[in-house]
Amino acid sequence: MALAYCILAHKNPAQVARLLRAIWHPDNLYVLHYEKRAPRAEHLALVRLADEHPNVRLVPSRVVLWGRYSQVAIQLNALSCLLSDKVPWTHFINLTGQDFPLKPQTEIVRELAATGNMSFVSYFDPFDGIHWQNAGERLARVHIDSPLLEVVLGIPGLGRRLRYLLGWNNRMPSIPFFRRKPPASFKYVGGSNHTILSREAASYICSDPKASETIRWLKWTGHPDESVYQSILLNSRFSELTVNDDRRAVFWENAGD
Repeated sequence: MALAYCILAHKNPAQVARLLRAIWHPDNLYVLHYEKRAPRAEHLALVRLADEHPNVRLVPSRVVLWGRYSQVAIQLNALSCLLSDKVPWTHFINLTGQDFPLKPQTEIVRELAATGNMSFVSYFDPFDGIHWQNAGERLARVHIDSPLLEVVLGIPGLGRRLRYLLGWNNRMPSIPFFRRKPPASFKYVGGSNHTILSREAASYICSDPKASETIRWLKWTGHPDESVYQSILLNSRFSELTVNDDRRAVFWENAGD
């Protein structure tokens, strides 16, 4: 049984290499993306890492903006790449460069083999008042995913004034004075950005017209990486094959600060 991994990293090539060693298996397939703005020396280190492993694919680097669609676009690109490969993998797992497995690869494979065609994501009603306090803002605002704008906003003095004038203080840039109504074609579902997808679910996400429509709608929301998989799967025939558990343990440093 083979697994497919997508690793999104933006720093510490040595840590990424350590992660890859921990999850590597000759039967698996790996897609790796490294942030475009990272130093050239770090990119070269990742190229060497991929060259050392014939089952590791590097996808073209792009600028990734936190909380914006660029995070989702890379994962969807990775999914398409993985699905087009000859390796008959059964499950897709997304990781960051800071993740690390808590179980041996053999045990992960054994547990997923026993689940059949199930997928694993965390999900909840984003308007329950418990998980997100800004669900309405995430959904209604049209957020801007522009590396050039981020450069402008980073200019001392000018960036701060623009944020103040456009109402972007302490929030991601969005089109001023414009709000969208909730989607009519699907129910908006929230969750974490971690996922384990069955191959069939991954194929549905990448090729089904309704899934594509959902992605287009969520493209402009805030933190779409925390709603795309959930909103697609829970509004489809895969809802009964989706377990509300992303199979991750997250520990935040300095959580009390």
